[in-house]
Amino acid sequence: MIRNCKNPRESGASLVFALFLMLFLTLISFSLVMLISHETKSSSKLHLSQQALYAAEAGVERKIAQLREDDSANIALTDFFGAQYEVSVNSLGSDRTEIESSGYVPAKTNYREKRTLSVIVLVNPAVPEHAVALGGSSEIASNITIRGTIRSNDRIITGSDVTITESSAGKGDASIYTAYNGAVQPAIDIGSNFHVSVSGQYMKCRQDIQGDGPDEHAPKTSDGGTSLEIYDEDNITEKANVTIVEGDTSSDTDEISIPSVDIDALIADADYTYDRNNLPLDPPWDWNATNGYFDYTLGTWDMEGKTYNFKEGLRFNTNINITGPGTIIVSSGTAKYGIEMNSNIHGTNDEDYAYMNVIVSGGTWEEDDLRINSNVMIQGYVYASSSATINSNVKILGVVECGEGADIKSNITITHSDDIPMDLPWAEGSSGLVEIVSWQEVNP
Repeated sequence: MIRNCKNPRESGASLVFALFLMLFLTLISFSLVMLISHETKSSSKLHLSQQALYAAEAGVERKIAQLREDDSANIALTDFFGAQYEVSVNSLGSDRTEIESSGYVPAKTNYREKRTLSVIVLVNPAVPEHAVALGGSSEIASNITIRGTIRSNDRIITGSDVTITESSAGKGDASIYTAYNGAVQPAIDIGSNFHVSVSGQYMKCRQDIQGDGPDEHAPKTSDGGTSLEIYDEDNITEKANVTIVEGDTSSDTDEISIPSVDIDALIADADYTYDRNNLPLDPPWDWNATNGYFDYTLGTWDMEGKTYNFKEGLRFNTNINITGPGTIIVSSGTAKYGIEMNSNIHGTNDEDYAYMNVIVSGGTWEEDDLRINSNVMIQGYVYASSSATINSNVKILGVVECGEGADIKSNITITHSDDIPMDLPWAEGSSGLVEIVSWQEVNP
């Protein structure tokens, strides 16, 4: 009989091996469980962190959109798809703005993840929204068309057959606002056959003779002596298109700052500066010592995208074609006019606009800072620091501003346009162009 007996030592070794194997498998299992748990937590943390980043980015994008509309206020805590964000805005000068946006998940009060972005943007200053801005009492005579908003700090007097309409289809910018609140009335004196060609417009004045606060109403057939701040409303042909507001207190009738361009910066960066002791050679201007101005008599002038600062008066003769864009400034001098533009001044071809900015920022002038005579077409920014007279058959596409009174004669068309030559240094506002300079995350 044969017996099958195991060596006790072999049985003990097997037991030890089995125990080690079980321990090894237990450790492996525990490690796997810990690894899976860690990965789960890491994945959850990464997801929450990414969600906080998305919220912070949403705050930045919202603020950039607001800056395009000239809104530089902070953004309060805002819910965003299971998260929250808040945004602070800091001006860094030179049109630079810092946007700091923090995203929180699930909420700021008990957040599990927080991400903060610091974004620096360059806000390009804006072409103003008005077609005409007037600092002093001004007269808009007969047969005038203004395509865009008129703003004034003083009285506005219109002649007959004046039309105000929008600058382009759907723009809806055909209102009149004045900050005038003096004793002389009316603040807006409406001539006969006054046309407001699009609906939803306003005529507002700050003047409140009656002393009873804002009086908003449709144009009246007769003011009856009780509503004379804007008069005579019966002269408005399309009454349904306009709402009258007398004694207005809104920002629409706040005083407007004129000029809208930083003239000092423009002069400082001028490509050329001329006066009677430093005569321009190209293009040739004839110095008229008797009358104290430079006289341009050639038939064409390519301004070559340059800025010209004259410290004397200027006179443009007749039949001149401006063939290249540019800016011309008169910053000082003594003569009859700061700038006088005679007849038949156009762009490259007749009936084209001369693509130029025309600015009189200083000087002592016997009659006007700026005198534009007949058959002149200008596309650009037109500014007179004091008085301006625009005579017959003149078309201006851009923005017209006058620091004091303006006399806008017959058969004039002024149309607001954002297409102004030379990228002028606008004083304030946003053109809708926001350039990102830097974008980085701030460590918590």
